[in-house]
Amino acid sequence: MSKVARFFILLFFIVPTAEAQEYLIEGKSATIVYEVTEKTKADLYQAALQWFEKEESTSEYIIESSDPNAGIIRVSEINQVYYKNIGKLMYPKRSGMAELLSGDFSYDIELVFEDATYMVKYVLTGMEKEMYGRDDLFYACIDFEEIDEEALAEYNKSMNKLLTMNAVFKKRRDIFKDNSRSQFEDASQNVLNSMTSNMGSLYSYLKMGD
Repeated sequence: MSKVARFFILLFFIVPTAEAQEYLIEGKSATIVYEVTEKTKADLYQAALQWFEKEESTSEYIIESSDPNAGIIRVSEINQVYYKNIGKLMYPKRSGMAELLSGDFSYDIELVFEDATYMVKYVLTGMEKEMYGRDDLFYACIDFEEIDEEALAEYNKSMNKLLTMNAVFKKRRDIFKDNSRSQFEDASQNVLNSMTSNMGSLYSYLKMGD
């Protein structure tokens, strides 16, 4: 089990609002089952719709489809996530350089409701606004279990070419390459944390109504 997956599992033991009963972590998805006793399927479904409307001020949710009879809501989301800036290691004495970089990560979310329980499946679908314009390559390296070696090699190859074109010395290019894996581990963990935090907020709303 990877470091990122272990962190995700631990999160449910230390955060009391996220009372997940079952959860499954895969490369770019997380499936979580929650129990909300004494709430009907209809209660949970309607409250979840209200929550997504309330949360539009902090996260960009779009309700793609909703079926009250089946008890299914499908939502898309774009959320800003921060991760460490390798540039700080390349240029440690340069003032004014940001500690963190950020990107806009997009998700598809499916919620399936039953009496006293519901399932949430989060699927990471893309990334935009990466610092160096390598959105697709960066996205390919995000993984909640283990960073894909081929995707990492492609990213490093592209970045080495870009840095060379911008007259970055080999010593600094090597620093970037040596730290790219930890950058993606950091980003993957933070994306996963963003998912669990949002779903913890939804759980609290469904259980407590606030």
